[in-house]
Amino acid sequence: MNTRLKAKKLENYPLKEHTTLKIGGNAFEAYIPDSVKEVYEIKNSLACENLTIIGQGSNILVSSQGVQERVIFTRNLKNYEFPEQTIVKAECGLKSSNLAKILLEKNLSGLEFLVGIPGSLGGAVTMNSSAHGQAIEDTIESVEVLDLSNNNEIFTLNKSDLKLGYRDSFVEKNRHLVLTATFKLKKDDQSKIAERMDFHVNYRKQRHPALSIHPNAGSTFRNPCPGVFAGKLLEELGAGNWKKGKAAVSDKHCNFIINTGNATSLDVSRLMHKMHKSVKDVYGYDLIAEIRYLGEPTREEKEIWQNFTVH
Repeated sequence: MNTRLKAKKLENYPLKEHTTLKIGGNAFEAYIPDSVKEVYEIKNSLACENLTIIGQGSNILVSSQGVQERVIFTRNLKNYEFPEQTIVKAECGLKSSNLAKILLEKNLSGLEFLVGIPGSLGGAVTMNSSAHGQAIEDTIESVEVLDLSNNNEIFTLNKSDLKLGYRDSFVEKNRHLVLTATFKLKKDDQSKIAERMDFHVNYRKQRHPALSIHPNAGSTFRNPCPGVFAGKLLEELGAGNWKKGKAAVSDKHCNFIINTGNATSLDVSRLMHKMHKSVKDVYGYDLIAEIRYLGEPTREEKEIWQNFTVH
């Protein structure tokens, strides 16, 4: 490795406390860059395709066996600027909820829904996050990305290049790391923006298990089609009392899996398998996982995840 790298390097680094599900083994090697330039330097210096990216650690299940790939934490990449009054450019590690609050102070509307999302902006763009009539695709203009596969150059993708779909994008399918994202927003009355943000926060408080009490990774499966909700299907199946080891389906929202105490990635995987199989057997829907598995799977986990992962 290039010894001139400025980014902090950590070896055999525990990942458990850096995920909202509070599950995960150790990373063989981890880096915490403080700038986009340092991310580029890490990628260029390591000269390998095997990189795992972790932002705020939401929407992921990290293997209890750990991660052999090098891990890059983007949580320190949280700078932002306003090139124009209604345009914001922000780095990938900025918390989605923090960006929403920043825009509130500027009287800018379009991303209010981000206030209720626990992840980072990079993850929100990659998954084309959305809620209650608002979505990343509505306001995004462009992103700067780094190809994690082979190309070491940083380049720009416009909105049309991103091919944004439901919980999907070009960068998701092609192992690109979103470094910065630029959005064009609209001016609005601050009280109206705050009211919409309050709606999103209160909706999640009422409908979703609280992260502070019940560690979780957000929605487990994508909704199978417009108007059909995975959580509702699972609720009808009585999934609210299903458990595997220390992993349990939340009785508050049946598309959430909670860690009731020292759950393993295998506990979660087995519970996901039961959820997926039950929905498919009864309703015929082949659910796709919304959360992502990172790290070294056991043989059983690998077999399980092949059932509901997009290849």
